[in-house]
Amino acid sequence: MNKQRVLISAFLCAFLALNPPITSFGEESDPSGAVRVEYEDLRTLLKEGNLTLKKTIADQEDTINAYQEMWDTMKWEQDNMEDKAEDLSNENGETSAVYSSNASMLKASASRIYNQIKNLTDEKSARTIEKSADSYTYTAQTLMNSYNQMAQNRYAAEKNVQALEASYQALVRKSTAGSATQAQVLSEKSSLDIARNSLESLREQERELRFRLLTMLGLEDREDVVIGAIPAPDMEAIAAIDFESDKQKAVGNDSNVQNERHTRAYSTADINRRFKQVGEAEGTAEASIQYAYQELESRVIQYQAALESYESALLIYQSLQRKQAAGLLSNTEYLEGEAAYAQKQAAKETASMNLVQAYESYCWEVKGVN
Repeated sequence: MNKQRVLISAFLCAFLALNPPITSFGEESDPSGAVRVEYEDLRTLLKEGNLTLKKTIADQEDTINAYQEMWDTMKWEQDNMEDKAEDLSNENGETSAVYSSNASMLKASASRIYNQIKNLTDEKSARTIEKSADSYTYTAQTLMNSYNQMAQNRYAAEKNVQALEASYQALVRKSTAGSATQAQVLSEKSSLDIARNSLESLREQERELRFRLLTMLGLEDREDVVIGAIPAPDMEAIAAIDFESDKQKAVGNDSNVQNERHTRAYSTADINRRFKQVGEAEGTAEASIQYAYQELESRVIQYQAALESYESALLIYQSLQRKQAAGLLSNTEYLEGEAAYAQKQAAKETASMNLVQAYESYCWEVKGVN
């Protein structure tokens, strides 16, 4: 990763200069009072809105509250019995003994209930719920990333269709004037039809991903619900990765490794089998984090290439805008240039989001969520 760190550090300045905040094309506007879905808020939104996750949390809270009510009742009765036993200790020893016996019984039951409450509120139980929240968050991050990629590429496809429509209309006029053949017109029409079909496919997929994400978050798919953009990749955090340290954490946090390590062995054969199974689980976990790390490295390289390509496209587009302002371009030429720029921009944003996803996946692997 040393070479990778050098590469990352070398283009950090260029990255900051050329990577302004990503605009979300998922919504055309952000009306006042709109519900915004931001990437960093997904976990909170899931806990508040996802029906399954809410039920898991609520069920545990209801159980704790029920046990707490039982404990309060028994503790009150225990104190009451002890007071009565003490009051009657000199007057009626037999009745006092009955109260004392019941107080002891209530105390024992209250102690067991207290242990149940303690088990439900201990770190392990809390981790179980947080593990569920981790899995839901990872899934929501993936859906939101995919949605934004579709939105970016849909926008670029719209620009491409606009350019092809202008080109097609220009060819039709030329054909009428006798300066373009029917074959050229038909070829352009075919390209336009293909582009329109591709655009409709992207729109459909964008709508589908939006619906699935909002449903997962427990939100209605309304116009006033705005899905925010995916943040830019944290290049400094990526460059600071200590893979060997992370690999050890990933293996230790892997659920299969944990299960195998805690399997009881009563005989020599069981012990040997356990060592083998632990080794296999650790090997699988190491391979998984290694793959995530290699995928991250690959996405870094792809992003660097896309960023450099976008830099060139931006210069060309700025020149195009100056020519258009000076009246040196036809409408078709400008739309074609704008479409080419939008495509490069979409490619850069897609590479950016792929890198964010790769980094998130790597971090989840380290935490044992895979």
